[in-house]
Amino acid sequence: MTTSTHTSSPTPIYEELVEEHGDILAEAREAAERSQLTASQALDWSDLRRR
Repeated sequence: MTTSTHTSSPTPIYEELVEEHGDILAEAREAAERSQLTASQALDWSDLRRR
């Protein structure tokens, strides 16, 4: 018989890595969001109007 324990917290290994190196995944998500915003602003041509 196999029993499984499910926890909602990160693994201890992950917590140690975050402690040592910072939360790389969160930093990557933030960088991706900034890139998307920058790209969205660069491709927004709604200010240009034909006369």
